[in-house]
Amino acid sequence: MPPLSVLDLVGKDAAAILHNLTTNEVKSLEPDGPGAETFITNVKGKCLGHVLAYRTQDGYRLIGASGQADAIAAQMDKYTIREDAVPRVLDDGFQGWLIVQDENTRVSGFDETAEAGALQRIEVSLSIDRDDSKTGSSEVQSFAAYAVPWVGSKDGLPGVLILTSKSQEVSSQSMSRAIGDLVGTQNVGDAMMEGEPANQRFHQLRVSAGFPWYGTDFNDSHLPQEISREPQTISFTKGCYLGQETIARLDALGQVQKKLVRWSVEGIGEHSPPDVDTKLFAGGEKAVGRLTSVVVIESQPGGEPGIYAIGFARRSHFETGAEANGTSGEREFVAKVVGE
Repeated sequence: MPPLSVLDLVGKDAAAILHNLTTNEVKSLEPDGPGAETFITNVKGKCLGHVLAYRTQDGYRLIGASGQADAIAAQMDKYTIREDAVPRVLDDGFQGWLIVQDENTRVSGFDETAEAGALQRIEVSLSIDRDDSKTGSSEVQSFAAYAVPWVGSKDGLPGVLILTSKSQEVSSQSMSRAIGDLVGTQNVGDAMMEGEPANQRFHQLRVSAGFPWYGTDFNDSHLPQEISREPQTISFTKGCYLGQETIARLDALGQVQKKLVRWSVEGIGEHSPPDVDTKLFAGGEKAVGRLTSVVVIESQPGGEPGIYAIGFARRSHFETGAEANGTSGEREFVAKVVGE
């Protein structure tokens, strides 16, 4: 996995503090149970962070794109007066490993009857080698496995995130064999990626799944409803929290002026894909869209690669099928909305 933000909020008042800063319902989460996707908002109702929140025995663990934890921790400190709640930024302490599930590679133990999209959390046992040799000794260790919506499969299966402590110095070879045992196959090593190839593949998968990444597709200048994750992230019945008035007012108006959508890019041939921040137009001087993530997906039906993107669209281009034009180098292309 690319670097992640990992933050623990601990203390007997952790639920009250997190409730006051988040758009989703977090008080009702059960310790070591399913989590919730949520925005952390500021007083203006804008997105200070975007995380998955899981309740722990002594508070909460927040996981999301890198670069958020310090700002979230500062916000928590700012609005903690006498309450017992302490944020701990743990970004440098963990390495994330993402399992992309399919019908042949599945992590057992998740409740298959759970509601679609449930962010389940389970404990898994992995046999971690003490060295990189296939015949070396190993030690069985327990890890939390989190169902995450960052990537998906055609079978509707979520990704599975496992966090290992960097102090354990778990090698990719050891983790490959351990995950192979976990999912019941020895072929995981052939598909194991690390470094920049893993980073690129992750973003290909998340763009295909339509999942926006904080700091890449949006930031603290944007409102939650502009990110197109409203059903997954916002509770309109949870009670008061910071920035709620702005979010409720926007909901009452019924529609934002811009929001993130998924685009397909056509007509570019074998030329390089458009750059991030490429603007899109539809017959006028005012841009109707802007690309924030652009990836090339090689494995398309018929063998042809496809170019897909996440990016903002103006209201005129919210609907699936809406088209706009852009320029990559000297070549013009057509961008078509394919969904949120």
